[in-house]
Amino acid sequence: MHKKQVAVIDVGSSKITALIGERGINKTFVIKGRYSYEYDGFADGVFFDAEKLKQILFTIGEIVKKAGLDTVYVGVPGEFTQVMVRDSQISFSKKKKIQSEDVDALFDSAFVLSSTKYTLINRSAVVYELDDFRRLANPVGSTSEILKGKLSFIVCSNYFIESVKPALETAGIKCVECVSTSIAQALYLVEAETRDRIAVVADVGYISSTLTIIQGDGILFERSFGYGGGYITASITEKFSVDFDVAESLKRKTSLSRITSSTYDLIDGENGEYYAIEDLKNTIKSSLDVLCENISDALDESGYDIPEYVPIMITGGGISYIRGAKEHVAGRLGKAVEIVAPKVPLMDKPVESAVLSLLELALEQN
Repeated sequence: MHKKQVAVIDVGSSKITALIGERGINKTFVIKGRYSYEYDGFADGVFFDAEKLKQILFTIGEIVKKAGLDTVYVGVPGEFTQVMVRDSQISFSKKKKIQSEDVDALFDSAFVLSSTKYTLINRSAVVYELDDFRRLANPVGSTSEILKGKLSFIVCSNYFIESVKPALETAGIKCVECVSTSIAQALYLVEAETRDRIAVVADVGYISSTLTIIQGDGILFERSFGYGGGYITASITEKFSVDFDVAESLKRKTSLSRITSSTYDLIDGENGEYYAIEDLKNTIKSSLDVLCENISDALDESGYDIPEYVPIMITGGGISYIRGAKEHVAGRLGKAVEIVAPKVPLMDKPVESAVLSLLELALEQN
């Protein structure tokens, strides 16, 4: 039997990655094609080079079309989305078995999009409640006189849609589905039992990061900020007056926790350059402190009292590969910190979290 293939695009803050894949055994994936393109990224909800973005998307669209697919799922970064949480309730004339149509009515009564600047791309439930105060993840089939829900709605800026959709359609893609990268990652990376309590995910990218608070199948709060791994590299560049690629190499070779000698040797071509390891570590730690301030500000802004036992789950390619970064961030925030990644052989790296989460979501919807 022919397996269903899907195409997804992860719009990251330093590169755009597309996958064509199908379902493998034991909930894994079979990747039929992978395509990655570096670009200038975005900040404050605006792309730096819209034309380059469109060129890349057109190229991806042609590739997807040649693969025999005419639908593409595009992940929308947190920079381009807003989350709204609503409480809703509907009543019935008598006890009845709740149908999916009743759930749809609950959502419809809770939120009507009036803005012309945004489009609704996701709606999901934090929790449902029945007339006997039972709280559950799926009310369909249960009997009740009322149906309550704490519901989460995600809207996407029309600027993002208008930046990506025409280029893909010009390449022959008939259907462009914009989906929230944050909700895709929440549902894929965080176990349902953990989400039922509450969970916090920090997707740290290269120049943009997003903190998300999740409960049930919905997002309670989301905030993006312009800070990530690229800023750490920039701080090394400025501190040591080196090229960006040299600074990136230094960052990747430095261990924040390892006790070393006072100098650090980086071989650049035939020349050996020496850098003070403590200066390198302090530069990286100072940049991580700025990241922690952004995370802390986001948690304060959310208004949610996150229990001490709930860890900050860090994913993405921004800092997860820096040795000792997790421990430094945990100490700075005063909270437990975990690095989370897809549980997929050969792709179990935080940098793969977004694109594989989108692939999982697309396969679930097909």
